Formats: sequence, structure tokens, C-alpha cells
Amino acid sequence: MTDIESRLRRFFNRLLSRANNLKDSDQAKKAATRIQDLRESDRAKKAKTAFNDLKDSDRAKKAAGTLNDLRTSEAGQRAEATLKDLRQREPVRKAEETARKFLQDLRTGTGTGTGTGSNGNPSA
Repeated sequence: MTDIESRLRRFFNRLLSRANNLKDSDQAKKAATRIQDLRESDRAKKAKTAFNDLKDSDRAKKAAGTLNDLRTSEAGQRAEATLKDLRQREPVRKAEETARKFLQDLRTGTGTGTGTGSNGNPSA
């Protein structure tokens, strides 16, 4: 296991442990109620409308077009190829997979226990 994988695993284990401890607390229940109240508030509705108006504006469309032009440019293509090559490297790919698995576990509320098997490899 690479150093980055083990650091990610330790980080996500701590995060998952803290999330499990907090999700049933009174504070979590109060926070959930407050978030729901905020979502239903007039300010939130106004913000949502303003965001949608901004997203549909000419400036936003022009920015999207510029970004697309950058992606299709020679420099954009080279940057994309470099990123793709980097993501194909074994340590980066493994760390990415580990992070994806832990995030999925966090979202579903399931844990992986200690996180490693007896041989130090990630548990399945």
C-alpha cells in the first residue's frame, strides 16, 4: 500500500468514525431541522432564482463557450492528455479507488471497520 493510500485510509476512517458518532446526536437532529427550514425560506428561494438567472445569462453562456474553446485548444488537449496519463499511474489509480470506496461507505453509512486486513491491504 502506498503512503498516499494509507494516509487517505486513515483520514476517511477518522471521518467515518466521527460521522457515525454525530449522526444520532441531538445536535445533528437540530442541524437537519435548521437546514430544512433554510431550504424552505424565502431567502433560499430568492437565491435559487438568482442563481438560475445567472446561469442563463449571456455572460454565463459566453464563459461556457470560452471554456469549451479552451478545452478544444492545443494547450487544453495537452493538459487533458497529461492529466489522463497521470491518472493511469498505479499509485494514483489505487488512491482514487480507495477514496471513492470510502466516500461511498460514508454516504451509505457503512463502515469498513479497521480499514485494513491482517496483511495491511485494504479490506473488501
